[in-house]
Amino acid sequence: MECVPAVIPPIALEMWQTIRQFSWRDSVFSLKTFVAAMLALYIAMRLNLSQPSWSITTVYVVSQSFAGMVLAKSLYRVLGTLIGAAMSLILVSLFANTPELFCLALAIWIGLGAFVTIYLRDAPKAYLGMLSGYSAAVIGLPAALAPDEALSIAVERCLEITLGIACGTLAHNLVFPKRAGNAMLKALDSALPGMARWAVDALQGEGNAAKGLVDRRRIISTVVALDALRVFAVLDTPALRAVDTVIRQFQGKLMSLLALLMSVYDRFAILEQRRPEVADALRPLLTRTAAHIADSAQARTIEAAERESEAEIKLKADVDAQVPPPDLKSDPDALLIRSILMRLGDVLSLWRDAVWLRTHIFRGVLTSSSEPAPAFHPYRDFTLAAVGALVTIVAVLITSAFWILSAWPNGETAVIFAGIVCAVMGARDNPVAASTRYLRMAIVGFAIAALYLFIVLPPLSTFPALVVALAPFYLACGLLLTKPATAVYPMPTIFVGGALIGFSNAMTYDFATFINSAFGYVVGIGIAALTLGLLRPLGADWAVRRQMKGIIGDLAQLAGAEKPQPRSAFESRMFDRINALFMRLDPMRTDQRPVLRASLASLRIGLNILRLRALPPDLPPEAVLPVKDALAALATYFNEKRRGRAAELPVAVLVMAQNKVFACGDNPELIRAGEALYRIAATLRQHADTLAPTMAETPAPATNPVTA
Repeated sequence: MECVPAVIPPIALEMWQTIRQFSWRDSVFSLKTFVAAMLALYIAMRLNLSQPSWSITTVYVVSQSFAGMVLAKSLYRVLGTLIGAAMSLILVSLFANTPELFCLALAIWIGLGAFVTIYLRDAPKAYLGMLSGYSAAVIGLPAALAPDEALSIAVERCLEITLGIACGTLAHNLVFPKRAGNAMLKALDSALPGMARWAVDALQGEGNAAKGLVDRRRIISTVVALDALRVFAVLDTPALRAVDTVIRQFQGKLMSLLALLMSVYDRFAILEQRRPEVADALRPLLTRTAAHIADSAQARTIEAAERESEAEIKLKADVDAQVPPPDLKSDPDALLIRSILMRLGDVLSLWRDAVWLRTHIFRGVLTSSSEPAPAFHPYRDFTLAAVGALVTIVAVLITSAFWILSAWPNGETAVIFAGIVCAVMGARDNPVAASTRYLRMAIVGFAIAALYLFIVLPPLSTFPALVVALAPFYLACGLLLTKPATAVYPMPTIFVGGALIGFSNAMTYDFATFINSAFGYVVGIGIAALTLGLLRPLGADWAVRRQMKGIIGDLAQLAGAEKPQPRSAFESRMFDRINALFMRLDPMRTDQRPVLRASLASLRIGLNILRLRALPPDLPPEAVLPVKDALAALATYFNEKRRGRAAELPVAVLVMAQNKVFACGDNPELIRAGEALYRIAATLRQHADTLAPTMAETPAPATNPVTA
């Protein structure tokens, strides 16, 4: 008889592979989270609070990988809970006797909270919007049913939640704390060597186009993630808090360095196609630059970083010596060659600055530089946030109408979870799939709660016995929380399972009440998933189009704004957008590669626009006016493309402006302006078809994320 192997469900296979990766640190995390949860439960029961389950759930909500993350999340959860409690009391005082108006006002408030959360994305303060929204529902709905007890309900919920926050924060900051600062130092230590490895491949022409994009995705992701990690590192590591300014300066250098290296890489590829013999003549300089970057990436002392070797001095001199004059008549590619060599010189200077700043970070000392620390500006998507808020409001109103019209005793639970699920899932590329998974795991929570409520807990009479009984469930959930691949599974189970068990000093074991409560969660989550599916059937392809439209809008604003924005603000926002595109598109797919290249080209266009915007006002009018005309033409072009309209490339205007600027003399500022105009025109020509694709032209994203 032939044995047929059993088919293992993908989710089970994924969880088994994750389980094999658990370390002793993961076990410690799970254990101390469980101890904190049991401590919170014990104190809540000693204080005879009505719903100690909120204390346990809150411990698991605030528990994060790093102590700094726990501090940040705890702070904003406390603030969000207090704001939500205050709003719930206001709504009860105004609309307690008119449930329709109360539910309408509550839906709008939860929607506003969802808007703030989605708009601010993954910033720590984004948590404030979601918490203030659903805390108002958690406190306000029971209070609206018993207005005379509204204040006591609000105080009890705040105490239960604050108790969980306090226990979780203490456990993760006092017991074997895992510092975000240590992870930050490790990331800083590997950032330059990682960039050096890519620079060596890029400058020496190794690898193909797809590999180049994959490498750039890895570097961009690392640079973008540094700022998020820095926010938490300064909270749990005082030594890094002292050099926060230096860290931000280092991040700024990394972003500028990455932009310059990509510029050299792409322009040299063009030169290889046009003039292979000239490219071969320049290649030794690129090879020497790559070798210098690789050798100096490991400098550990300030003195070593400041020391300029003879080889470096000679390399800079050789680069400067080969920069040709901007004479297009004698050599049509003079500006291309000049751009490569000048950017190469900038790479050497920026690399020295970055290595020097890194040594100061690891020594824990401030620099003597008066250069201000750059401010980083991640992208914001108003439209996505508005759509998420609208969907949340509609879901809460539908659930509220069902509750009121049916006079369902447990309808408040459905309303609360409809709002929570929409607020949490509203920013996802596929919110329907995420909310459906949430519902599945909530059903697992029902089964676990039923097991505990009707089999395990009734015979128990002491708190130690309760702790022993709860350990298998909560310890397993704590382990799953340590891995990104499985962290999405335990929280719905903890939320729903803990609430259905209903820990208190006077436990009730009524099956009808349990089923009615469980049905409230199913209805609330189900309505949220249905509303998201009907009103937000937008997948990753829509997100890609939104990002490209945002990139074009940034370029239009950059060219047309009265006041130029700081380079660091533009670079950080663009890298954030490009990173979002790389997360959704596959560099290995030829149909998606052009969009990724176009996004990188947009960064170069923007930096050259900034160069034009930074021209001194005392230049000759015959040079300033053509530049203004070119900027106006670029602003018009990008605005038309952002609106999805056909627009003619402003190359002719740019070339005319370039010729007029070069004709005004050999002032260094004029030469830089002419070169910037040349680079913008060349990049527009190269990426004319993909720089601003229409809604129908953007290729569909990869179904599965790429891990290369």
